[in-house]
Amino acid sequence: MLLLSVPFYDFPSSPILIIGAIGIVIALAVFFLAYKKYFNSPFNKELQLKKKALLKEKLELNKKLEKIEQDLKNL
Repeated sequence: MLLLSVPFYDFPSSPILIIGAIGIVIALAVFFLAYKKYFNSPFNKELQLKKKALLKEKLELNKKLEKIEQDLKNL
């Protein structure tokens, strides 16, 4: 039976590879933080539109609730 040897490689310790890996980690961290900050920002137009729509819906529901309460009092 022929056993094939599996090659094992040492991780290269080149300074350029280490700097590149650190750069990738920093880029991912910046991307993550910017993404989080953007979607929690008060300047996000999508959030503003959603908030306006929800406030409008809340007002409509409050009006309906007041009408229902008034109808119940009239019974």
